[in-house]
Parts: sequence; structure tokens; C-alpha cells
Amino acid sequence: MLFASKLNKFRTVALVLIFAGMGIMYLGFLWPQAMMFFFILGLLGVGSSVAIYFWVGVLSTQAVQVECPQCGRITKILGRMDQCMFCKANLTLDPDYATGQAAKKEQ
Repeated sequence: MLFASKLNKFRTVALVLIFAGMGIMYLGFLWPQAMMFFFILGLLGVGSSVAIYFWVGVLSTQAVQVECPQCGRITKILGRMDQCMFCKANLTLDPDYATGQAAKKEQ
């Protein structure tokens, strides 16, 4: 479920940046002449992941909460289309993209 919704995709990228930044910092111990370079590069990776986590938090507070028709859980939607965080069902708020029974009833 790591890549289920847009919010989770951003969070996964930030988590990868944290581990990559720590790994880059660790490389400085293997090559002592460039230790400060690797430390600064790793610090930039960790700092950028903190910025992404902050940005995702702001996006998460502004996202629309809907109930998933498949699993019945409350999930958040970013943009026109998104996936359920739990069951990966495609969700939309735009009737032009909607499929299924709800769209057929409106027509």
C-alpha cells in the first residue's frame, strides 16, 4: 500500500530521501578525505525530505475527505482523481471521470 494514493507516494519519496541521505553521510567514513562533502550532501537529502514531509502535511490538511465505495473507509483525495489509501480503488470528485452506478444514475 506504499503507492496507493498521491499523499502516500510523496511520503514514500521523503522516506527514501532520508535513508539515501544517511547512506551518503555514511560514505564519508569510507572516504575520509571527502567526509565534509558527503556530510553536506547527506544533510541536503535529509533536509529535503523534511521539507517534503512538511509540504505533505500541509496538503493533507487541505485534502478532501471522502468515503471509499469499495472498502467503506474514509480517505483523502488530492486533485481530480486519486486512489483510496487502503484498497487502491480509483476515486474522483469530477462527474466526467466517474464510472459505475453513481455515474449511470446521474445520466
